[in-house]
Amino acid sequence: MILCCILQNIEDMTKRRLELLLTLSYTAVLTKPAIYGIIPLMDYVKWIRLRVGRRKIFLAFGTVILRDEDGRILLQQRTDFDFWGLPGGVLELDEDIESCARRELAEETGLQAGDLALTGVYTHPQFDVTYPNGDEVQMFTFCFSGRWQGGQMAVDGMESSHQEFFAPETLVDLEMPSWYRAMLADEMRGGEPAFTPPFVNGQVRDQIQGVRPYIGTAPYIGLGATAAVVREDGRLLMIRRRDNGAWFFPAGYSDLGENVAHTAVREALEETGYHIQPERILGVYSGPMFRHTFPNGDQVKNVGVLFRARLLGGRPSPQEAEVSELAWMTPQEVVAIAPPAYRDYFVTAVRHLDAGYFVM
Repeated sequence: MILCCILQNIEDMTKRRLELLLTLSYTAVLTKPAIYGIIPLMDYVKWIRLRVGRRKIFLAFGTVILRDEDGRILLQQRTDFDFWGLPGGVLELDEDIESCARRELAEETGLQAGDLALTGVYTHPQFDVTYPNGDEVQMFTFCFSGRWQGGQMAVDGMESSHQEFFAPETLVDLEMPSWYRAMLADEMRGGEPAFTPPFVNGQVRDQIQGVRPYIGTAPYIGLGATAAVVREDGRLLMIRRRDNGAWFFPAGYSDLGENVAHTAVREALEETGYHIQPERILGVYSGPMFRHTFPNGDQVKNVGVLFRARLLGGRPSPQEAEVSELAWMTPQEVVAIAPPAYRDYFVTAVRHLDAGYFVM
């Protein structure tokens, strides 16, 4: 009995030391600048999976639809699922989503892209995936499109076994999952960045509560939505946060089981009492300015979609726990009261209210 207790104590101490070493090594990686082609000692996926196990979590992906000078599209034969797909991978804590897409393109294919346009954001639960090792993911994918502009074709041999450019009309014959087909269809259709209408599957789970018990206050990539709700008179709906007194658009984290458009609708209703309809993607955010530490010490890198939305109805009802005040403001007033750390974000958002989108 005594021997068993001693062995158990040794095992517990070993686990704690291992977790400490992993945390320290990951923190060290985060302090280094992101360099294309360099694989960190421990990437975000490995770090979080060591803590949460196989359970379903959100992961942010950057994906690229790359065309050559003849308009053909680059596809790769994946090694994990043995189907054709697009180059892309998971966002790291020290990069923005466009940098992620470019890095993954370079690492997996050896190629570089010129200017990238946002094709769409793909978060529908129908695209949930279980990897061969049992890891479950609800994908939060930002898909970009661009032209081949440098580099030499080089298969990485780890995530893909073969790659080549295909004429668009030949893609129908290839084995490919639904999420890649949706991205390709939207890219070929053109127009504004795509998203699916609000959807929830009735089996929602809180994103943050699902991971914090396992990672503590450590940095986490929190995925969600923000709504720039525009009234008929052109005024924007703003909320005053109770925790810091700052004015922001209604926003919040996505629940597992809903898409990002539903997040925007749900959060606006919960925080303000208003019903809204997302009209188009106004912008996507993932840069350094969106890192935040909550009063309880929880660290988060906020990544998500800003929608322009219209007011459908409802009555003002601020969420007491998080919102102290509501106001309808002119775009000029929104910029004037913007928190200094987020001023560029609000200026950029207001600039694109009538047309276009931004990536930051």
